[in-house]
Amino acid sequence: RTMAGKKSKPKAFGKEEREVQQERREANLPSRGEHAVQQNGESIRVGVEKRSRKKRKKQKKTAEAHPSDSNSEEEPELTGFVQEGELYLRDPSGTVYSSERNDRGKLIALGTWDGQAFIPMPKPLNEPSTDEVDNTRAGTSSVAAMPPHEPPKPLAFVADEQDHCETAPEAYAHIAGLLHQLSRHLAVDAASLSVYDPYFCNGAVKRHLAALGFPRVYNENEDFYSVQASKAVPLYDILLTNPPYSGPHPELLLDFCAGSRRPWLLLMPNWVYSRPFYSDFMATLRPQFYIVPRKRYYYWTPKGRRTDVLSGGAKAKTHGHTNAALGARTSPFISFWVGGGFPPKVAAKIRAPDACMLCKSLREIPPVVRNG
Repeated sequence: RTMAGKKSKPKAFGKEEREVQQERREANLPSRGEHAVQQNGESIRVGVEKRSRKKRKKQKKTAEAHPSDSNSEEEPELTGFVQEGELYLRDPSGTVYSSERNDRGKLIALGTWDGQAFIPMPKPLNEPSTDEVDNTRAGTSSVAAMPPHEPPKPLAFVADEQDHCETAPEAYAHIAGLLHQLSRHLAVDAASLSVYDPYFCNGAVKRHLAALGFPRVYNENEDFYSVQASKAVPLYDILLTNPPYSGPHPELLLDFCAGSRRPWLLLMPNWVYSRPFYSDFMATLRPQFYIVPRKRYYYWTPKGRRTDVLSGGAKAKTHGHTNAALGARTSPFISFWVGGGFPPKVAAKIRAPDACMLCKSLREIPPVVRNG
């Protein structure tokens, strides 16, 4: 009733309002006219319900008008398959993806499916600009298709056969940005940066770094320790190596780096960091960072370098996957990069490459990686 005591005319409802009232009656909710006797929270809730219903109705109309937009973010149905020991995914269109996603959770396209096998897509070299290179983007650089490696030549020094493993191309790609930063700091272009790898296996480091834009690499078939004794160590801008893991090699290398007064970057197995000699070197070595891959690095034994692999020996089963350009694949230890001796301005600009973690101390490295 109105304040004058007269009955007010019934309110004319539109089609939408009648539908709302019908829904409320079926749900045993009070009608619109009874809002005043409800608590404030109930009245607000009813208002929110109406706005949500309008929003859903609008979204439905939009989806009907643009059906392709509503499914633009949906991923295709994927099927897994294994080729040469590696797990891949493919969609109905024949696109093949990596079994691991990138840091944004997106699928990584690798090639196509021809009905019987996976055909990798060509991977052109990433040509970084001299002004805008960092090791985040360089970590995604890919190495171009390579010819088969040269047959191994006899070594000029005594070596343990188990040490005949060369570093995978992706490990070098992860530190390419750091090398660019160092070259800019030294006011030289990447092609002039002098890299010294004192441990020779079959020279793959030259090919891999040259493909990334660093052709000036010294890695010769000579004994590192004899070179030191004769004081014939070449001049270099950075020492970069994956040393032999057997015997005293890791300890001797750390001793050399501690007294070199040059930047150094070493790819070492995780067990090195738990040895007493590593703790003993901390004061003089002063490591600045660790670059830890999220996926375990593989290593490659050049074809013809290890007899126990090629003759069906004890290690043949663990080196089952082969590649004409790289050799026989193995991964005996979890490994990651450790670096030191870099100018403070360069060290301050280091960022984690794609698919890697950047840690400033051993404590920051996940225990499963550090101790696993």
